[in-house]
Amino acid sequence: GTVVMTVLTLASFVEGFGVNWGNIASHPLNPDIVVRMLKENKINKVKLFDADSWTMNALAGSGMEVMVGIPNNLLETLADDYGNAIDWVKENITAYMRKDGVNIK
Repeated sequence: GTVVMTVLTLASFVEGFGVNWGNIASHPLNPDIVVRMLKENKINKVKLFDADSWTMNALAGSGMEVMVGIPNNLLETLADDYGNAIDWVKENITAYMRKDGVNIK
C-alpha cells in the first residue's frame, strides 16, 4: 500500500515522461511513426544518441523536448579540435533550432 501511494504521489509531480531513442537496429522504424507513437502515448521528452537528420526532421514541429547526445565514435574528434565541435553543433543542433524546428534542450 505505501509503495503504491508513494509512486502515485511522485507521478503527480512529473511534468511528462521521456524515453531514450537509439537508432542502431536491424529493422529501424520510420521516425515519423515513432514520433506519432510517442505522442499518442503522452511521451513528451526524448533523448537521442545521434543527430540523425531523418530523426531530427521527424521531430521538427512536434513540440517534444529533445536532448541530443554525441555519438561515441565522434567524441575524440570533437574533443581534439574545437573547430570540429563548432561545426558539429552548427550542422546537428543549430540547424534544427528554428521556428517549427526541434525543441532541443
